Amino acid sequence: MEELKIAASGPEEITMNGSLTVANASAIVKAIREALAVTDRLTVTVGEGSEVDVSFFQILCSAHRTAAKLNKCLRLDTGKARRFFGEARASGYVRTKGCARDRDGSCLWAREGK
Repeated sequence: MEELKIAASGPEEITMNGSLTVANASAIVKAIREALAVTDRLTVTVGEGSEVDVSFFQILCSAHRTAAKLNKCLRLDTGKARRFFGEARASGYVRTKGCARDRDGSCLWAREGK
């Protein structure tokens, strides 16, 4: 298992690599909270080859809801993390539309026809 690495790529983006699992949940939550405290638009980038489990999906969902409540935007970039949405789909997170709380169509898990 690769060690967790979190790096700020500027005030509006954090990149997470390595073990994005329950073992590192508190560090992941802390990094997202701190980033949301200083910006209105945050992109969380998941690095290629990162290991994820359902706890990471739960954290992202919670962070997205928190950002919405604060009138902030949370975006997810998994461009190079090809396995990410396969894992999310297997965990039951990928959907065709957002949940009832997704009033602006910004659900991280909505993948129309994908």
